[in-house]
Amino acid sequence: MKSAGAVLLLLWSGVVVAAAERGGLHHQATGVAAASTQQSDLTEVRAMQRQMIAQMAEQREELRLAKAQLEKQVEELKNGALKPLPYPANVAFSTSFSVKTDKHIGPFQKDTTLLFDCVFTNIGDSYDKTKGLFTAPRDGVYQFNYHIFAGGDNGAGAKLIKNQDQIVAAYNHKAPHDINTSQSVILKLQSGDTVCLRLEAGWWVAAYTGHLTTFSGHMLFPTSER
Repeated sequence: MKSAGAVLLLLWSGVVVAAAERGGLHHQATGVAAASTQQSDLTEVRAMQRQMIAQMAEQREELRLAKAQLEKQVEELKNGALKPLPYPANVAFSTSFSVKTDKHIGPFQKDTTLLFDCVFTNIGDSYDKTKGLFTAPRDGVYQFNYHIFAGGDNGAGAKLIKNQDQIVAAYNHKAPHDINTSQSVILKLQSGDTVCLRLEAGWWVAAYTGHLTTFSGHMLFPTSER
C-alpha cells in the first residue's frame, strides 16, 4: 500500500499536467484568434486598395474626357465654329453731360429727353448717347440710378421712362440755393425695352463740367437665354 506522501505526490503531478495542458490549449486558441484577426485586417486593406484603384481609374477617365472636350473647343475656336453670343454677357453704363462750360438744360415748353453724351462706361454698347436711350439687350432685371443737380431758380428733376411710360420721378422745388435730388429703381425688362430720363415741361437740370448730374444702370441678372 502506497504511503500518503506518494499519493499526494501523484495527485499533485496530475494537477500540474492538467494545468499545463490547459495552458497550451489557451495559447493555441489565442494564436488562432490573432491569426484570424490579421487575416481579416489584410482582407479589409486589400478591399480598400481595390476601391482606391477603381476611383483613380474613374478620375483618370474623367480627366481624359475633359481634356478631349477642351481640345475640341480650342479647335472649334481656331476654325471659327463657335459663334459669339447674340447678346452681351454683362451690361452696364454710366453717363453725364459733356460740356466745356457750366450751363443749365431747360426749362422747356414740353417734356424733353435728356441726352447724356458724356459716357464713362458702356459695357454691352446698350446706351445710345445720340438719343439718350438705353435699350435692354436681353431679358433681365436691371437697376437704374440718377442724380439731378441744378440751381434753385426753377424746380429741378427728371422722370425715368420705360418705353413710353413714366416709372419713377425725382424732383425738388425751387430753393434759395442749389437743388439736389436723386432716384433709384429696379426693373424687369424684356429684350428691346428702352429706358431714358425725361425733363418735364418747366423743369431744368445742371450740365456742369464737374458732372454733378448723372445717369447710370446695369443688369443685375438675366431672366432668360435670349
